[in-house]
Amino acid sequence: MLAKPRLLTPGPTPLLPEGLSAQSMATVHHRTPAFRALFCSALKGLRRFYRLKEGEEVVILSGSGTAALEASLVNAAKPGDTVLVAHAGKFGERFLKIAKAYGLTVVEVQSPYGETFTEQQLRDALKNAPRLAAFCIQEHESSTGVRHPVKALAAVVREAQSDCLILVDGITGVGVHDIRMEDGIDALVCGSQKALGLQPGLAFIAISPRYLAQLHEPHLPRFYFDLRTELKAHQDNGTAWTPAIGLVAALDAACSWLDGIGGVEMLIANAELQATAFRAALCEWDLPCFAKAPGNALTGVTVAGSSAILKALRDKAGLSLANGQGELEDHMIRVAHLGYVDSLDTLMVISTLEMAFKAFGVKIARGGCGAAQSLLAGQLK
Repeated sequence: MLAKPRLLTPGPTPLLPEGLSAQSMATVHHRTPAFRALFCSALKGLRRFYRLKEGEEVVILSGSGTAALEASLVNAAKPGDTVLVAHAGKFGERFLKIAKAYGLTVVEVQSPYGETFTEQQLRDALKNAPRLAAFCIQEHESSTGVRHPVKALAAVVREAQSDCLILVDGITGVGVHDIRMEDGIDALVCGSQKALGLQPGLAFIAISPRYLAQLHEPHLPRFYFDLRTELKAHQDNGTAWTPAIGLVAALDAACSWLDGIGGVEMLIANAELQATAFRAALCEWDLPCFAKAPGNALTGVTVAGSSAILKALRDKAGLSLANGQGELEDHMIRVAHLGYVDSLDTLMVISTLEMAFKAFGVKIARGGCGAAQSLLAGQLK
């Protein structure tokens, strides 16, 4: 069977051609005026992507999203501090592991995989909590497809402890949902391999004025992740350490491409459209969506024996989708809707999954392409 590779995983996501082209042409040295001009343009574009206001800053790091999560925490806490971590999935546990690795005291708020948190859960955890340096939470849990109500939860924490910094993993949320720093966030993390449609290797942290104001205070040990050093270099349109030059060029190209299609709002609207269309097919199939409060970055479909199905799709049809995480590995198929994904991609995934379901004996109520097409047809008017 002829199989052209197609990638619809929630990260890395399908690659933006403009980004790939710019990356391949980036041959400048990082301590030259040419790179500084490129970096300045990319930084301004990233500000537009985040929709930052005056006084809010953004840092570009060469590293994975986890690097930015770690950087956001070590620049917000000092030895002996206590942090509050809310988690309900495999990736939500990342902040928890980072905090424990640095010897911080952790107060946990936990919900089952597939579920989110209530404001009352947070209030209960805060009743007897000591002074908190930070509250750590995800905007979107990509292992399950759940979106957490960050704005409402941040307000609860700020009401109880006004000095507590709000650190948000928005790696699969920024550029997918309408999330902004003004939602009560102090550090908002994203990565190049998600909504921006670039290869992995750049991580971003948008930071609030009050996060900036506390950077000079004693913190956990930091060197590469000292945001003071990076921000100072950014003021001169450069980086403290050797950057991923090609990815900076790709970032600049991606932000220019976004401007051309109408800005990040168009990217957010597209993710919502693709998610809605795919879930219309899911309803026709009569298969359960795993997430109780689904976001628009991806949809997790509950399917027993998913590992064999995904292997066949990858090896024989060239289609790479994501499986579940941990105990859900053989019980879930995750289909991405974020970034450089369009309606033809969505229809292709629906029809290909229906072929796979038939081949592997997964029973569905009826075909789902028609329902998805009805929702997507408006794009052609």
